[in-house]
Order: sequence, then C-alpha cells, then structure tokens
Amino acid sequence: METNTLELTTTNPLPKFLKTLCILSFIMCGLMLLFGLMGLKNLFMSAEDIMAMNPYMQKMQDNNPESYQAILDSMQYKNISAIMGFLVPLISLTGVIYMWKMKKTGFYIYLIGEVLPYLVVYLTSGLSVMYASTSMMGDKGEMIINIFLGSVVLFDIVFIILYALNLKHMK
Repeated sequence: METNTLELTTTNPLPKFLKTLCILSFIMCGLMLLFGLMGLKNLFMSAEDIMAMNPYMQKMQDNNPESYQAILDSMQYKNISAIMGFLVPLISLTGVIYMWKMKKTGFYIYLIGEVLPYLVVYLTSGLSVMYASTSMMGDKGEMIINIFLGSVVLFDIVFIILYALNLKHMK
C-alpha cells in the first residue's frame, strides 16, 4: 500500500510573535520616516525663519526670554537634527527588515537605530530645549515632556527586550 505524503519544507519560518513585532516596527518606522521627511525642510531654512513660522515663539520671546533664547541657541543643531530625524528611522527599518529575514544582524542594526537618538540629543541640544519649549505652560508642560520622554524610553526598552528574546529564532 502506497501513501502519498506531501512534505512541506520551510526553512526557519518567522515566529508569529516576531512577525507581530516587525509589523509594529514597520508601521512606526514608516511614521517616523514621514516626520523625518517633513523635518528635512529645515535644512533649507534659517533659524530665524523657523522661529518666525511658529506664532507661539513670539509669545515666548515676550514672556519668557530665557526659554526663547535656549530654543534659538539650539537652532545651531537644526541640520544635525533634521538629518538624524530621517536617518535614524532608516537605520531602525533596515534592522527590522533583516530581522524579518531572520538575521541576527538586524537586531544589532535596530539597536543602533534605537540608541543613536539618545546619544545625538545628549551631544547636541540636550533635553533642556524640550523643557524650554513648554516653559510657558509651567508644571503642566514639564509633566507633558516627562510623560512623553518616559513613554518613548519605555517603548524603546520593551521592543529591544522583546526582539532580544527572539534572537534564538534568528541565524
């Protein structure tokens, strides 16, 4: 008696959890790339033009000159910020694509893309500019920045850990 069996051979299929992580990362990288593209327009504008485009800045200049000056001083890094705002999501996206293809190298590329923005902020304008931008809101502004930064850091750490847990599936 002869039985016909169909053997399906798949080489290292993408685990569902890793697939879900990658899809979420694809969506986030896509959104960040869109924001990065919008930020590239700053390369072609002067710091004064950028500041003048925001009506909130005039109020800040009148009511809180120190914060206004801190933001104006940070404009010396506008080109670095614009370029990194576009390149960093590309680095992360490249890492996610590699992990989608089940390559461990992707995790390390992704890790660079997730840690690099913190390094850039530390070496350029620092967090004081973020706090200065909401200074006229008082404690509410500070709380908004703290919640935002905490959320970003938390999500980055969680995703790095979750990807690290999936390294065993990658080559």
